[in-house]
Amino acid sequence: MMIRERLIDFFNASGVTSKDMEKLTGIDRDKWNAVRAKRRRVNEDDIEAFNGAFPQFAYWLTTGLTIPEAGQISPEIEKVRSEKILR
Repeated sequence: MMIRERLIDFFNASGVTSKDMEKLTGIDRDKWNAVRAKRRRVNEDDIEAFNGAFPQFAYWLTTGLTIPEAGQISPEIEKVRSEKILR
């Protein structure tokens, strides 16, 4: 899976909107929408901005792997953790 697909998975799992991403990263929401629609490739500015906003997902975004004991998780792991807390 490529970084763009992982970003799309992030949007789907987290509920974060392109508007939210614009506020969090300073990158225009239209660019995030284009990534989500697969009309635009992810670049280094996108990755750096995403990792700054969501450092817990940095390793997952770039490798597809997680290291939970080091705080490097995926959006799916965070979603499961959140659901357990709400129970």
